[in-house]
Amino acid sequence: MIKLKKILFPTDFGESAEEALRYAAMFAGEYGAELTIMHVVSLFGNGPLTAKKQLSRMERYADKFADQVHEEAEAIIDNTIGDPRHTHLKMKKLIVRSLSPHGEIIQAAEKEKIDLIVMGTYGRGGVSHMLFGSTAEQVVRMAGCPVLTVRHHTPHSFDFLKIRSILFPTDFSSFSKKALPYAVSFAERYGADLHVLHVFEQRIHPAFYIMDKSTPFDLDEGLRDRALDALDEFVYEDLRNKITFKCEVASGKPFVEIINYAKKENIDLIVTATHGLTGLEYMVIGSTTERVVRRAPCPVLSIKDPEHEFVEL
Repeated sequence: MIKLKKILFPTDFGESAEEALRYAAMFAGEYGAELTIMHVVSLFGNGPLTAKKQLSRMERYADKFADQVHEEAEAIIDNTIGDPRHTHLKMKKLIVRSLSPHGEIIQAAEKEKIDLIVMGTYGRGGVSHMLFGSTAEQVVRMAGCPVLTVRHHTPHSFDFLKIRSILFPTDFSSFSKKALPYAVSFAERYGADLHVLHVFEQRIHPAFYIMDKSTPFDLDEGLRDRALDALDEFVYEDLRNKITFKCEVASGKPFVEIINYAKKENIDLIVTATHGLTGLEYMVIGSTTERVVRRAPCPVLSIKDPEHEFVEL
């Protein structure tokens, strides 16, 4: 079962962060965890609090600007902690100044031995994402603990959250196997159905299209059944007699099929492993998990090969 003692909620006070706070508070209340609300004062950030107070002569007024943002951030966090909906929670605040928000978040998580980071993401795409990237995605890639990301416009009512269905995409790797207990634990805790999905990446030679063979399943009629059997075997020991689950396979681009499945099945939470690629390897290969984080219709719990596990096996 999951053990959550400390949750870190980094916020830029934007709409996405407001939605992420609901999940952070829900998990803190459910598990009796301490919730730390963190804000990084970044002079060159593009969050709403910083952008609202940009000054034309940043170098001259940097200290005054940082002090002003720090005071306003402290007031907002104090109001959040004092909110009647949060009075039953054990909460504290952490405000730091840095040019690297993601670095400060990761450092704070390591120092405080955080079990779970919960944060909002704006799901940038195209040129904006290429130029600015995403603090949330960098945290997903580099943090040593699980990270729950919540996109703006997550379709749940403000005062009521429920996890009824969980999607666990797997590529049969050892990374994926280590993430499975997290999906199982949440499914047990919330009485949720678990969907286990494997996507065959579609790489069909153009010559096969004239033969009306456009998917791997067209080329090998027994592939779907063998894949479903392999999925059953992959998850059986973890899921046996514990929860309701079903296995499914698809073909195409993994992140596209994962997102489409989540939409079709009204999934409330995606639990997925991430390989934590960095440097040239990341630039060339990218990350299915980060693409899912950017576009998913529901929160995504990303599990890297655990350096700090919060599941008791």
